[in-house]
Amino acid sequence: MASIVVIIGLVIFAAGAAAGAILLVSLGIRREELDFSLTRQAPGQVSQGARRVTGLWVRPPADDYYQAGRQHDSFV
Repeated sequence: MASIVVIIGLVIFAAGAAAGAILLVSLGIRREELDFSLTRQAPGQVSQGARRVTGLWVRPPADDYYQAGRQHDSFV
């Protein structure tokens, strides 16, 4: 009987985690779509979290590399 309760608890926990991840990604994508910000820095924490979960990496513009002092000889 106790094992059934533990299994039900684990199923509920896993379902909540999956629903939370889907909600996070959905809200982040919605915010990205509204701000048209996929080619620049994320507009907020939710969008940044959605980018991390989905594995989206946006390369900053070339000007940001030079301003940050990351220029290389091959770029000059």
